[in-house]
Amino acid sequence: MASRKKPVCFKAVVLGLGFLCDSWVGIRGSSLAAFEVSVPQQRVLAVRGRPVVLGCSYAPSNSLEGLVVTWQTAEDNLVLHSFYYGQDQLDQQSARYRNRTSMFRPLLGAGNASLRLDRVGPQDSGRYLCSVDSLQGNGKAEVQLEYAAFYTEPKLNIQVHPSNISLQYQSEGYPAPQVQWTDSAGRNLTAREELSGPGEDGLLSLRTSVTLKDPGPGVNLSFTLRNAALGQVLERPVSLRLASDDIGHCTDCARVTIPLICFLCLLLLCLGLAAFAYFRRKRNRMPMAYCNGSETITSA
Repeated sequence: MASRKKPVCFKAVVLGLGFLCDSWVGIRGSSLAAFEVSVPQQRVLAVRGRPVVLGCSYAPSNSLEGLVVTWQTAEDNLVLHSFYYGQDQLDQQSARYRNRTSMFRPLLGAGNASLRLDRVGPQDSGRYLCSVDSLQGNGKAEVQLEYAAFYTEPKLNIQVHPSNISLQYQSEGYPAPQVQWTDSAGRNLTAREELSGPGEDGLLSLRTSVTLKDPGPGVNLSFTLRNAALGQVLERPVSLRLASDDIGHCTDCARVTIPLICFLCLLLLCLGLAAFAYFRRKRNRMPMAYCNGSETITSA
C-alpha cells in the first residue's frame, strides 16, 4: 500500500511556527541575560549621626508593574525593606530595621533601587543584598557596609607622685584607633591602653596612659590618636614642669592653667566687693556721738 505524503504547505507552516518559537525564546533569553543589577560602590562607610545610602541600580523600566525589590542581609537573610505591588511591603521586615529604612520611590522607574538607612550603629556593619525582579529579568548585587564615628576631644588627667608621674587621655569613637605616645626626641613610649564597648551610643571608650619614672624638672611629650576609617588625626602636645618639692605644675596647651587663674581672680574680686559692701553698711549704722560741755549727746 503506497504511503500517503503530507502536503508541502503543512510542512512549511510547521517549520515556520518552529522558527518563530525559537526566535521568541532566543529574544527572551537574551533579554533576561542582558538584565543586570549593580551597585555603584561595593564598600560604603556609614558615619555616626548621619544616614547612609546603599546604592543599587538596574535596567530602567517605564512601569512599576511586576517590579519586586528586596534588601536583605547576606549572612542571615534578614529583610531590611521590600517593595512590590507598587508600594512598600514591610510585613516581613526585621524588627532591628523598623522605622529606619526608606526607598526613593520616584526614582524606582528610572532603575534606582537604592536604600536609605537611618540611625546607623556598629551592629549594622556587614554585607547586604539588593535583589530586583521585573518583567525584563532578575538579578542581585552585594554591598559591604562599614561603620565609623569620630573620636571626641581627648580629656587629660595627670597624677603626680613622689617617684613618678602618670598621664592619661580618655576619648570615645569607633572603630579601634591607633594610639601613639612619643617623647621630645620622637621616641615611642610604652603605653597602657584600655578599650571597652561599644555602648548603646555606638562608641568605644578609650583610656590610654603612660607612666614616667623620675621625670626630672621638665618633660615634653606628645599624644597622637588616629582613626584610619575617617582619616581623623588628633595630636596633643603636653608640657610638664615640676618644682623641687615634687609638686607638679602641668599645662596642656594652657587649657588647664588659664581657666583656673581666671576663676581665682573672679573669686577674689567677688570677695572684695562683698567685704566693701559689708563694712560700708556697718559704718552707716554706727551711732553718732559728740560732746557739748560736760554732756555727751548720742543721736538715736
